Amino acid sequence: MKRQYHALLAAVSLQLTMLAGTAAESASQLLFGFAIEGKPNRSDLKSLEKATGIQARLTEFYLQWPSKPEDGVFPGATLAAIEVAGALPVLTWEPMFIDSAKTEHAIEADSIISGKYDAYLERFARESRQFAKPYLIRFAHEMNLARYHWGGTLQEFGAESPVRYRAIFRHVISVFRAQKANNVRWVFCPNVDAIPEAPWNQIASYYPGDDVVDVIGLDGYNWGTTQTRAANGWESQWRSFQAIFAGPLQELKRVASGKPAAVFETSSASQGGSKETWVLEALDSAKSLGLAAVVWFEVNKEIDWRLETNVSEALRATIKLENPSTPWTSSLLSR
Repeated sequence: MKRQYHALLAAVSLQLTMLAGTAAESASQLLFGFAIEGKPNRSDLKSLEKATGIQARLTEFYLQWPSKPEDGVFPGATLAAIEVAGALPVLTWEPMFIDSAKTEHAIEADSIISGKYDAYLERFARESRQFAKPYLIRFAHEMNLARYHWGGTLQEFGAESPVRYRAIFRHVISVFRAQKANNVRWVFCPNVDAIPEAPWNQIASYYPGDDVVDVIGLDGYNWGTTQTRAANGWESQWRSFQAIFAGPLQELKRVASGKPAAVFETSSASQGGSKETWVLEALDSAKSLGLAAVVWFEVNKEIDWRLETNVSEALRATIKLENPSTPWTSSLLSR
């Protein structure tokens, strides 16, 4: 059994569809990366590689907007650190801020569309252009979750939310294009589960258009049996990568046919099944689903999502060996 298991590890194929402009340009390679908290520096990235044993090909981090447009800061040092480490930077850019009382506030759509934040956006776009290296911006992710309610308050999250979302997405891209920040590519990334489940809260309702989206993505997790109705208000169950992503990916591709697709946040709990087996099967499923990349949520948050928890060194070594180093951005950026 042990021999068979190691043979299976060695046989894992991570050769999936390359992020490219057309299906004809695709190659069979899957990139593996990490999403991490904070604005990592070179030391943080070295620590990440040491802890996981894997050199990330994509490194994703998170940045909120300022409450006052003039206070915004461009994360140039973080982008540079990620690029030097050999990964593609992915910025999850959240149009929200947290006040002194630790309360979150989504920035109103009218404040963005009316131009109140244009000075911040223009400055960010200019510094992006000056950075010159390619990177992805995953703008206002998981828009189909009430948790985020981009462009309005939680109470306003409803049938008009997709309209607001499309408007702010397109406005932000228009500002970047005016500043000729052509090294930036844009990601549209809903959650696999819409909350609430309602006719207006479908992935297609939020899609801002092929002309402003370069890459499509999804976020989804296997919570195992960690969540209970008594303690958390809902009951989770063990779900495979295939069960989590296959349906939503099909839905997403119906509205964004031909776009390269990736998973930008995923992980598995350990409670309720084998996390090791889940990861192994996830990599195989990613191939069958035609994904270009998988980004692992490397954070100890609601639960310990980190890859080094209950995943063997042998499996992580396999991921490391098969993680391609060939840049995949050239064909995408030439579009």
